[in-house]
Amino acid sequence: MKAVGVDLGITRLATLSDGRFLENPKPLERSLERIRLLQRTLSRKRFLSKNWIKTKIRLAKEHEHIKDFRRDLFFKLGALLAKEYDLLVLEDLNIKGLIQSGTRKRRLRLYDSLFSELRAVLEWQFAKLGKTVLAVSSYNSSRECFLCGGINKGLTLEDRVFHCPYCGFTLDRDLNAYLVLLKTSGWVPPTVACFAPPTTFSTLSWVEEAWWSDDSGSSAIYGGVAHFEYIMDEAFTPSGNLDDLKK
Repeated sequence: MKAVGVDLGITRLATLSDGRFLENPKPLERSLERIRLLQRTLSRKRFLSKNWIKTKIRLAKEHEHIKDFRRDLFFKLGALLAKEYDLLVLEDLNIKGLIQSGTRKRRLRLYDSLFSELRAVLEWQFAKLGKTVLAVSSYNSSRECFLCGGINKGLTLEDRVFHCPYCGFTLDRDLNAYLVLLKTSGWVPPTVACFAPPTTFSTLSWVEEAWWSDDSGSSAIYGGVAHFEYIMDEAFTPSGNLDDLKK
């Protein structure tokens, strides 16, 4: 059975335990200026007038464009993972708690990412093929060492590379967390030696070569992923032209 751990995030929408990740296109954030302009224009129109209705339709189309883009992206990601893997391990995130405790900018990005909808799509895609999705607790997964289980209490949100103060294990922060989730679910050998260079955000390939060693001492290369099959045909771009509203 092939298993993969997937973490949902704000900067990277999905990071896989096999070393691949998908950047978050942030469609709502990219459309905010347009939406606010349409809302201001709408507020200046006479209610139910011809121009009010015209602006209202344009605003609705903008939101629909964002919704359609997200939905298409989520289903493509779900179809890709369900085709490649038999078991999907996800963090059991408290989305409501994250939104309530976050800053205004963080709350906006959480709304933009729609983790609950993405999780529902992933679960549906796997269930459709008779495969399994397992949600495990994410408590301390970012600070726990995948290799020895030690907790790095000094790790902050700004630290993008995890370094274990006990065994010296070093790995990209997100990848370490997702491997911890996968191990928690029981689908990864408990003793694995691994090293990978820091993440390069500018490319889709960020794990060059990492060596795994099992209990017998034998080694195998993990990683070497040339790219993550990019499931977006193109980056999100807001729809239409609003130059006439800026006059």
